[in-house]
Amino acid sequence: MTMDSAQETPALDSATFRHVVGHLASGVTVITTGEQDEKHGMTASSVTSLSADPPMMLACLNRNSPTAQEVSKAKRFAINVLGQGHEHLATQFAVPSEDKFKGVAVNRGVLGLPLLADALAHLECEVVEEVSGGTHSIFLGRVVRATANDGAPLTYFRGGFGRFEFARDDSVYQRARQLVLERYFLAGHVISLEDLAHELEVDSSSAFYALTRLTSDGLVQRDPDRGYVVVPFDVRTSDQAFDARCVIELGVIDIALGQASDAELKVLRERFDAMAEQLVGDRFVDFDKYLEANLAFHERLVALANNSFLTSTFGRLSLRSVMTRSFGSTPVSSQEFINVHRRLLEAFEGADAEGAREAVRSYTELAKARVREILSHTGGRL
Repeated sequence: MTMDSAQETPALDSATFRHVVGHLASGVTVITTGEQDEKHGMTASSVTSLSADPPMMLACLNRNSPTAQEVSKAKRFAINVLGQGHEHLATQFAVPSEDKFKGVAVNRGVLGLPLLADALAHLECEVVEEVSGGTHSIFLGRVVRATANDGAPLTYFRGGFGRFEFARDDSVYQRARQLVLERYFLAGHVISLEDLAHELEVDSSSAFYALTRLTSDGLVQRDPDRGYVVVPFDVRTSDQAFDARCVIELGVIDIALGQASDAELKVLRERFDAMAEQLVGDRFVDFDKYLEANLAFHERLVALANNSFLTSTFGRLSLRSVMTRSFGSTPVSSQEFINVHRRLLEAFEGADAEGAREAVRSYTELAKARVREILSHTGGRL
């Protein structure tokens, strides 16, 4: 195309542009900010992940909106990912109102930001850069904490709300996970999409969904040159992860013990109760739910320090993968794991520093011993 022909091309009008980009399905979020008694929020679909290392998100907000102006001042924001059934929240935060949060349950995150309690996921971010683009401000945020619940996301497509219709066959994921845990695919093995689909007798979209779930679990990793590779797991990997968690939590005890509010301790107990109810006798009711509750308990514990560096470091320990491997493919627990968590909780509630340190160290040794027990049957490596 010559310069002359480019200059002759008519400008694209905004109505046509909105119609065309409306064909691009996107997730629906509510961006929130504000500290103490202040709360600001707005619905946004121009939100995406930017980087995994370091974890970063990108959010585009109309710069004339009160929320965008507050994000620019506060230098921090939270992304509340909405799930199916949250259309009312998307609508409520999309229109001007004196109180957008009316009737909405809100918790405060580690950065002091208001989080929608019923959201599917939360990402708490510190702004590292703000860029102008047309009518919008583009905020690049470093993620200091991220949490997610079970469920499917709400989507925005051609002016309306809907749902993603991707293959979400959890049974396929569970079967693929079992193959990795039972060492059908050995450490370092490359799992191709075609081979997994053939092995499980499913279509490629279901196999791809399983591989992405295994990647988020830390059981496989995406190698740019080789593809999906089974992550090796041995005693050294386990010890380093559990020792790192121990050191972080011992530091949290020094910082936060005796400083946590009753509301914060109540949340910690709720996380413990959710974990304990997944154990009957010496067996799990649902190991995946136990794992989620366990991780949530320790995330809440670390968050008591109100230190974003500790929180982000804790999030990089890949504990989900380590714990999944620790309990083997047919996990059987010991009541000791619940008992030591109870001691840790009660020590925080009673401001018992020595008791809390003893519980953290005991849990670390229990976890490391469990890994050695599992690896003793597999030649020392999974």
